Amino acid sequence: MQRTALQGSPGRITSLAGSWVRGARQIVKDKHPFRYHYEELDLGQTFITGERTITLDDIEKFAHLTGDTFYAHMDEEAVKGHPFFKGRVAHGYLVLSYAAGLFVDPPPGPVLANYGLDSLRFVKPVDPGDTIKVRLTVKEKFPRSDKLGEVTWDVEVTTATGETAASYQLLTVTARLPKS
Repeated sequence: MQRTALQGSPGRITSLAGSWVRGARQIVKDKHPFRYHYEELDLGQTFITGERTITLDDIEKFAHLTGDTFYAHMDEEAVKGHPFFKGRVAHGYLVLSYAAGLFVDPPPGPVLANYGLDSLRFVKPVDPGDTIKVRLTVKEKFPRSDKLGEVTWDVEVTTATGETAASYQLLTVTARLPKS
């Protein structure tokens, strides 16, 4: 089988491939994206969350709650001389959990379930005192049945300086509009 390369602007690639690509147009609508049914979501539809500062107390509580007391989270002395941590850092999964807390819309709605994450990367350590926010963008949509659709969201967690701390794809099951 011969490989084919697709070249073009992010917008052109999104249009041709049916999958949103970073750098393509982002669409901001008036409601939280979890309030829209499958058919109402557009590729590139984007939601930017508020912010949350991660404290040393958050890191310590998360470590004790989960049992993840890895030295980079708990021992300032032991982390000295680490090749890329300047000091104690937040757990990647704490950052992920706080990101979900920033973008999840709690009341019942068309988004029915989160069923996984793909391509998770912890790109930059998050230090105590760093503030994070999340960009959530509709990347792909696939119909599952007459009642359900699958939506893949491109998620980017950034720090107050705009640096990417984590990125991944969130997979959700979303209700379709009732047939009339």
